[in-house]
Amino acid sequence: LWNRFRFPAIEFLGFKADVFHCPDYLVPPTLNRKIVLTIHDLAFIRFPEFNFDWFIKKYTGEVKKNARISKKIIADSESTRNDIVNFFGIDPLKVEVIYLAADDIFRKLSEKEKNMDVLKKYQIDKKYILSVGTIEPRKNFAALIRTFNNIKKTKIGSDYKLVIVGRTGWKSEATYKEKENSPYSDDILFTGRVADQDLIQLYNWAELFVYPSFFEGFGLPPLEAMNCGLPVIAFDTSSLKEVVGDAGILIPS
Repeated sequence: LWNRFRFPAIEFLGFKADVFHCPDYLVPPTLNRKIVLTIHDLAFIRFPEFNFDWFIKKYTGEVKKNARISKKIIADSESTRNDIVNFFGIDPLKVEVIYLAADDIFRKLSEKEKNMDVLKKYQIDKKYILSVGTIEPRKNFAALIRTFNNIKKTKIGSDYKLVIVGRTGWKSEATYKEKENSPYSDDILFTGRVADQDLIQLYNWAELFVYPSFFEGFGLPPLEAMNCGLPVIAFDTSSLKEVVGDAGILIPS
């Protein structure tokens, strides 16, 4: 809001700080030159086809400028750190990697703690494969649905549903169309955004977690899934090799 409405520097309102941390790409008007900037990823530069032109133009220039004026930059992963250095020409010593962590609430539940009412709430009546993320092209859910179609043709696949948890993002139409066109659409479920307490249950009841994303600055869902004791398959790309490592299965993207 501070950037959008072009308010004056916050120091004019009496705020003073030794260090000014900007946790999400943008630096609001400030007279402070001791700025620490967090950059989560540069997906809008790496995959411009997955974003709108206006967004790419605005954010590329803005984030590059902010990276240069900042005293220190925090990146979520080595992958993001390398992108900041390579795309913006930033000194590598200026960028520190601080990994994210899954919330402690994501854990393996005891049989007594598992609540089947959550499955009934989302009309899940079979074993299921789970995926979590915003419904947008970068998450690659359309390809996951096509893969699921092939799995359903096998003897073992007939027993499974595909459950995708996440809000609708931009350019999501093709993903939903893929479900509509699937001969197994009745076994493909989009839940929308769910409460964390429901998500914990969905992780714990699932048979497998699949994360088909093309690119992530970090990627919390695979970490949440592993914390819940769920086997994970993800693409061997960007930061996912750092997040998943040898604790899951990484496949070539």
